[in-house]
Amino acid sequence: MLQLRVAGSGRAADSRRAHRPARLRVYALGVCLWVCVCASTAQDAGVPALRLGVSAHGAPLAFFDQGVLRGLVIDLARALAQDLDMELQVREMPEARLVDALRGGRIDLTLSTLPPTDLHALGLAASGSLLQTGQMALIRAHDLGRFSRTLDIITTDTRIGYQQGTAGARFVQNSMPAAERVPFADVEDGILALRRGDVDLFIHEAPTIWAVATDAAEEQLLGIFQPLTNERAAWVLRAEDERLLSGVNLLLRDWRESGRLGRMVDRWIPIRVEVAP
Repeated sequence: MLQLRVAGSGRAADSRRAHRPARLRVYALGVCLWVCVCASTAQDAGVPALRLGVSAHGAPLAFFDQGVLRGLVIDLARALAQDLDMELQVREMPEARLVDALRGGRIDLTLSTLPPTDLHALGLAASGSLLQTGQMALIRAHDLGRFSRTLDIITTDTRIGYQQGTAGARFVQNSMPAAERVPFADVEDGILALRRGDVDLFIHEAPTIWAVATDAAEEQLLGIFQPLTNERAAWVLRAEDERLLSGVNLLLRDWRESGRLGRMVDRWIPIRVEVAP
């Protein structure tokens, strides 16, 4: 059974609509951006640095707004660093580079949905869950009859859009063998291609689909809210960073008990659809 979860006020919903995916190319240009303060400043001040790696692939998780990196991941990391008495540094890079950057010690943590088997093989460890998520499909409303069931989506031989280097890309490549695969560099290009009819489905993580399909102003696109995968988004760190992982998990427990975690998530995802057990 599907449940529509609505959190916050109409003002929160208006805020969410204001942060829909924006074009990223102006800000990308292949340059890794550092946010907040540089490492030398933190070291000079004697404050330990918490280095976050993030891919700005669109609202509500992480995106550029007039050159400023914003989103749920940034708010969560900022709160984490503050409660750990650390100086937050944010490095933006393509999602495909995040794991290598983490393993190589260039960043300390990133938000990921990698399964436990993959994490173990990579020498990484995950915190407690921050958000239940998964891959979902976005379609044109008039195509609902073609894609009303999960089976219709998985077995289709039509054109499937997805973002390169993401969990959605892995799902399309591994679970949709009959589809004509159409990769995109960013979310906005994929959604625009869907609107134009260049692809028939766009696969991405649930927060992206929720943000687009539940927008009151959206008339053309429709989300299929049956998850194609069941994933949990968590902070991922190097397995040897046991002390940092322990501190992160203690804070997450406190945030859940106090309701702070839910409030931070609700700010960016005030409307989401969950599958009842």
